[in-house]
Amino acid sequence: MRPVKRKKSFLVLAVLLVFVFVLLSYQLSFPQNPNLLRKVVLETSSVMESTVDHTIAVIKGTWSRYLFLHGLVDENKRLQEVNAGLARDVLAYEEARLENIRLRQLLAFKEQQKFSTVSARVIRRDLSGIMKTLMIDCGENDGIRKGQLAIVDAGVVGRVIETTWNAARILILTDENSNIDALIQTTRTYGILQGTGKDTCSLKHIVKTETVNQDDIILTSGLAGEGPKGLALGVVRRAEYDKTNMFFDIEVVPFVDFRKLEEVLVITGKWQGTS
Repeated sequence: MRPVKRKKSFLVLAVLLVFVFVLLSYQLSFPQNPNLLRKVVLETSSVMESTVDHTIAVIKGTWSRYLFLHGLVDENKRLQEVNAGLARDVLAYEEARLENIRLRQLLAFKEQQKFSTVSARVIRRDLSGIMKTLMIDCGENDGIRKGQLAIVDAGVVGRVIETTWNAARILILTDENSNIDALIQTTRTYGILQGTGKDTCSLKHIVKTETVNQDDIILTSGLAGEGPKGLALGVVRRAEYDKTNMFFDIEVVPFVDFRKLEEVLVITGKWQGTS
């Protein structure tokens, strides 16, 4: 014990001894009041008992509040877990709902076509590599072969360039290696739609004596057995030429947003001519 605490203890003890001594002296001086000491003791004990009872009540109240708050923490944690589970269920339901909408639209589009198709899911995107491709979950076992066109309701996605038994790779329109026979819808002028390696394509071999306007629609020509005629490819954003070049410089924006594709149709069967 430190010296200061030891001194305080001795002081308290001394005060108590003096207090007891005074009581005894008073008792001896006034024998007619034999119960004085008892009264003092009872008075002191009642105060002490009241203090102790109050202290116990405070401790019990504090403990009860602690248990209550601890229970609230546990309940809050449980409710958070329930809420997280419900949120996951809602997200799963929304994903299923949106997928159902997409598949119904794709099915409706498929039923409108005059040729056989196979529906497939996009399982991988590689839009920033040397070749811009999509991987799908159907292949040779589903009738998919190299050279077939992949389409969605917005238009042509690209051409199958590689197959396995249960998967295939599609080269999208904007890749520099992509070339598809095309025509301008209004003038019926034929050309080659080639990817630029960016987000656009270029319509090649259109001589400047032809008429090309902004917002002209570009369609598949159906030549060389590549696919049906009249499938949507894109829209002209810019058509320019200069005196040193006999061909137009035509920039075409594809109708398809390749970054958002989740399902496609691959044309696997014979087709009838379209406009």
